[in-house]
This record gives sequence, structure tokens and C-alpha cells, in this order.
Amino acid sequence: MQRRGWFAALAAAVAPLAVALPARAAPPPAGVCNNPAKAGEVVKETPWAQQTFDVDRIWPATTGAGLTVAVVDSGVDGAHPQLAGQVLPGFDFLRNAAGADFDCTSHGTAVASLIAAKHADGVGFEGLAPGVRILPIRVSDHEEGTNGEAVTPEVFAKAIRYAADQNARIINISLSLDTDYPAVAQAVDYATNTKGALIVAAVGNHHANADPTPPPIGSDRPAIPSDPPSYPAAYANVLGVAAINQDGTRVDDSQVGNYVDITAPGNLVLAAARDHGHQYYKGTSFAAPIVSAAAALVWAAQPGLKNADVAWRLQITADRMAGSNRSNEFGYGLVDPFRAVFETLPKDTGASPAPIPAAAHDPAAAARANRWATTGRIAALIGAAVLVAALLTFAMRTAVRRGRARRWHPGTVRQAPRPDRDPDIEPEDVFFALPTRSHPD
Repeated sequence: MQRRGWFAALAAAVAPLAVALPARAAPPPAGVCNNPAKAGEVVKETPWAQQTFDVDRIWPATTGAGLTVAVVDSGVDGAHPQLAGQVLPGFDFLRNAAGADFDCTSHGTAVASLIAAKHADGVGFEGLAPGVRILPIRVSDHEEGTNGEAVTPEVFAKAIRYAADQNARIINISLSLDTDYPAVAQAVDYATNTKGALIVAAVGNHHANADPTPPPIGSDRPAIPSDPPSYPAAYANVLGVAAINQDGTRVDDSQVGNYVDITAPGNLVLAAARDHGHQYYKGTSFAAPIVSAAAALVWAAQPGLKNADVAWRLQITADRMAGSNRSNEFGYGLVDPFRAVFETLPKDTGASPAPIPAAAHDPAAAARANRWATTGRIAALIGAAVLVAALLTFAMRTAVRRGRARRWHPGTVRQAPRPDRDPDIEPEDVFFALPTRSHPD
């Protein structure tokens, strides 16, 4: 794996690479994955997303054991050292054949690892719910820079039904459609209302008015236009997940709308790569499995809950953001697995969670709030500095224009090359978009 530009410097600073994991034990089916996997590097330090939740406080009570989480994605590398023994065979809807415990792109493996990756000596990264089993369902094979393959929406609907019929309690869907297909809507209804599964879906990465420098939490935010709905996140009985940065701001291309129910880390997220090792990822695709894992922790601790109860509990215990009970950017706030598991809540599960009740002190949540407040003050100072720099630049340009009018020419300055695009951050709008037209099976 090659790292270039600014991302290389950042990764080297925050996550020294060390420790070697063994290569995969078995190859994918013949004729599949003709792109050889590059040897992945292994990150030693604990990633920020995992530190955010302080999961060591939760695992003595629940690891998600006994639950199956379906990952409707690009397959899952069941031989990855941190997933070995936890991945069921599953089904490959691209080949229409049994067996999806392999991955040609790393996307599904990354998603599954954020849910269920086991501890490995010398490795800081672990899944949030390492006791669950993963049911891989392969519906896409897009790769960076290629069109790849993807199932039709009709077959995608079959994949959702398959997950429900295999008794997956939670179905993670890290993809989105821009059209409300009846077949998909019916499959979601079947999985949630008939089979009792909880569907957790990424809201998508097509924010039409992406802001590279969103205002800090606590500031007076201007109204942000909503994006068109994405499906299945926009269905009423699906948890739609948005993505935030480490400083608590929204990832710039994370979609905004009333279909955003909850938020999780979604930038510089460390996760497993196929074959072995790790990569950094960005997008709502990698926020959704964190919420799926939190749901698994809750459900394993309280197996008598229904899917609506679990969804309500996750929302009502989320860390409120931007000073409101709910917003179209963050939904009900940042998922808080500790509170979701341990807090005593009212039994009423209304469609719209009430304001959060009085709670026992959560040190991790308090630390996050303090960190984000500090970040907000720093961001304000940086903003002021940028404004001053802009005024100086304007003044300099004015001086240059006037100087040229007097036949004066400044010296030529070589501009530094633009940093290369980070190869580890997947362009999800290309990677995991299903066809927008219906086709016969």
C-alpha cells in the first residue's frame, strides 16, 4: 500500500505502522478477484474512532455475542486475522452463488471489521462489537478508478430479504440509491416489520453544498440546504447514519436531510483491508457499521428488545450536537454505546425520541464535549487568521497590478505541487452506487 502527500505525513504521525499479521489462508473463488491484493500495513496505535467510545468500559457487560449482523456490501474477507472464525459463508448475488466470505475491494471487509474485528496482540484497532458473527452478502464489486459490477435494485432487494431470512438481527447497508424503488421498499418492510430486523444505512456522500470548513459546534450555523433523500436510509423504519470528523464537525460531503437519524465517526477511520492489515477510510459507509455495532451491543445486553426499541435507545442516548435535540446534519447526535447499553430509559418508544433524560455522568462524553469546545475556539482563531491573510493577499495583488502599470515585474515564484489524492480514501459515490435504472434479473 502506498501513501502519498499530506495523508502519509498524518498517518505516520498518528499511527506508526508496526506488527505483521499473517496473509490470508485461502484464495477467493476461481475467476474472481483477479486484482491481486497488496500487502497491507498494520497500524499499532488505537484509532481515534475507537478512543472516542472507550469501549473497554462496555465489553465486560456485552460484546454483541450471540447476534448475527449482515453486511450487504462487496463481500468480507473471512480469512483476515482479525475476522477469522467470525464470518459466515453468506451469499454472492453477483455470481448468484453461495459464498461471499471474500472481498475484491476491501470495502466490505472494512465495514465488517468496524463491527466485529477481534483483538490482535500489538494492534490497537478492534471492532466495537467483537462478539458478533458477520453474514456477508456480496452485491457490488466496484473498485477505485473502474466501473466494476453491481447488482440491480431488484436484486439488491433480494439481498435484503436474504439477510432477514438468515435471521440477521441487524442489517448494515453502506450504500445508497437516489430513487425509491418499490422492490427495495418492500424488502425493507419485510426485513423490519415481518422479520424484526434493524436496518442501519449510510445516508450517502453527495452533499450538494459541501463546505470544506464547516463552522465549529456551538457557533451560529447558517441554514444548510437539505439533499434529496437517499434510500434505504430515508425509509421511516431505517436508521440513517451521517459522518463526523474528529473535531465534531460534519464530514463535508455527508448528506443533510430529515432522513439523518444519528451520527458516527466517518473520516480517517481505521479499518481492516482485505488479505491483512489496515487502511484509512472516509465516508458515511464507515460511520454506519459503528452504529450497527452499537446496536449489537445493546441487543445482546437486552435480548428482549424489539428493533424499534433498539433504534429508539440509540437515538435518545446519543450525544446532542449543535445545541439542539435534532438536526438535519447530525440527526439526534453522536452515537454513545455506553449510554445506550447502560442507561435506564422510559419504556415508551415513540417515533421521535423525546429530549434526552437526566443521565449518570459519562466521562467519555464529557471529554468529547470539552474537546470539541476547545476545537471550536481554535477554529475561530484560525478563521480570523485566514481573513487577515485574505486581506493581505488582496492588498498584495492590488500592489502588483499597480506595479505592472509602472512596468515593474515581480520575480517568478515556483508553486509547490498539489498533494496527490490519498489512495486509501474511497470515492464512495463511484464505488458503491447501484444502477439507477431497473433491469430484469
